[in-house]
Amino acid sequence: MTIFEMIIRTTTGFIVLYILCRLLNKKLISQMTFFDYVAGITIGSVVASSMLMKDVPVLVGMVGLILFCFYTFLSSLTAIKSFWGRKMLEDEPTYLIKNGQVLEDGLKKVRLTMDSLLCGLRKKGFFYVDQVDTAILETDGTITVLAKPPHLTATQKDIFNIQANRGVPQAFIIDGQVLPNSLKMLGKDMEWVKQVLKENNIPSIKEVFFAQIDQLGTIYIDKRMDKNTQLKFE
Repeated sequence: MTIFEMIIRTTTGFIVLYILCRLLNKKLISQMTFFDYVAGITIGSVVASSMLMKDVPVLVGMVGLILFCFYTFLSSLTAIKSFWGRKMLEDEPTYLIKNGQVLEDGLKKVRLTMDSLLCGLRKKGFFYVDQVDTAILETDGTITVLAKPPHLTATQKDIFNIQANRGVPQAFIIDGQVLPNSLKMLGKDMEWVKQVLKENNIPSIKEVFFAQIDQLGTIYIDKRMDKNTQLKFE
């Protein structure tokens, strides 16, 4: 391979990769799911092969790169447009600790050892498991932690008034679709959902982008038109 050919290959790869990364947005950089991580490595490998392997024509390498990026973009679009597609492509958060109890089934599901869980908790500043109320493994591989009320960070509001624990909020509508399992966990039914929407002057479930309720009965509703509602359910 001559220097001139290397310059052509490197320049072509750089320009095509830059354009494709701009089209794919910044999700490959932040908040990556496991698939995003693998896709990023694969894209880099394809570009490197096109640059360094003279047996691979530049055109063939760039076509392969564009096709792979198109499939990646298509999967991201599917995750945005379809709730079930999002669950299939990005999985869903997994409870590791709930109500102060370590869930062995949750650890087995994500193939995480107790040592790894303890390491994740320490990184969040929790050296004692009995201080943790809830720990969740997110779709990007990070662990989010909710402390028990006595170990929550004090705010100015807490100094003058002890607040009840709101617990972990439970989503019951995502992207215009009711989550049957969530309703079952909450002990609610579709009639309750319809009543909540009626009280907030929302004629259709399809108009709701996201809705959740906490253990105190506070319901948060996010409409597709970005007019948020928060109410107390009695």
